[in-house]
Amino acid sequence: MTAAPDDRLAELPPYRALLVVDAKSFGSNSDAAQNELAALIPDAVAQAFERAGLKEVWDHALFPHGTGDGFGIGFDPRYLPAVVSKVFDQLEAVLAERDARLRATSRHVRLRMRASPNVGPMRAADPAVSSAVAVGSAVITTHRLLDSVPVRQVLSASDPDQTFLAVVLSQRIFDDVLAAGYATLPKTRVVPTNVEVKEYRGSVYLYVPNPSGDLLRRGIGGDYEEKLASATHVAEEAGGTTNVISGGVHAGTAIQIGRMHGNVHRTEA
Repeated sequence: MTAAPDDRLAELPPYRALLVVDAKSFGSNSDAAQNELAALIPDAVAQAFERAGLKEVWDHALFPHGTGDGFGIGFDPRYLPAVVSKVFDQLEAVLAERDARLRATSRHVRLRMRASPNVGPMRAADPAVSSAVAVGSAVITTHRLLDSVPVRQVLSASDPDQTFLAVVLSQRIFDDVLAAGYATLPKTRVVPTNVEVKEYRGSVYLYVPNPSGDLLRRGIGGDYEEKLASATHVAEEAGGTTNVISGGVHAGTAIQIGRMHGNVHRTEA
């Protein structure tokens, strides 16, 4: 028997990939500078896609839209490995080049960006009922992650003349693209951290194409002190001797551990 219309189940929207970027401290610029940056943002991303060999993805983007201080596009999820592996490195390079031009006119104007890719069921919104261009929980989550504290801290802790892009990957992107081995970007190049923003709580993965400043001294993710305390606790439980010798803020921290389980990774500043 054919089900009555009221008994039909809702159809799952198609799975789409989404990439949203925004500019750091956009609102602190003058109106004239904001107009200039608003035009530069999609142009920089378009250039990154072209250099990554993905011009066609950009040219045929789904629901392209400005966000005031940023830009977003949807695309077929099959391109996610290429986007994750290539576009962000190219975007960092493009932003560095644009910064050299901006610096020639004013050092008060910078274009440093955050980026967040995601994937999930989403569809273009009906303009008759919504001002949004796309709807779906993945869309909301993407914007939440883009505005989260960890990815903001990455840019704040880095050299503004060296690091121009911070990327926050959702758990789904990490699982489906990096951990599954589809991307050439190694999963060891991203740093896991926890996020709690509005109604969203979960794990994300930070990627910085060109880390600098405190990111080299203290690492990416903002949990340096927790990692230090954990390493000390493990060493003490193992019966070893742990000495922590701290210099000034810029002198760094040397950790000497008698015995410890697991690996110790050293990052040179």
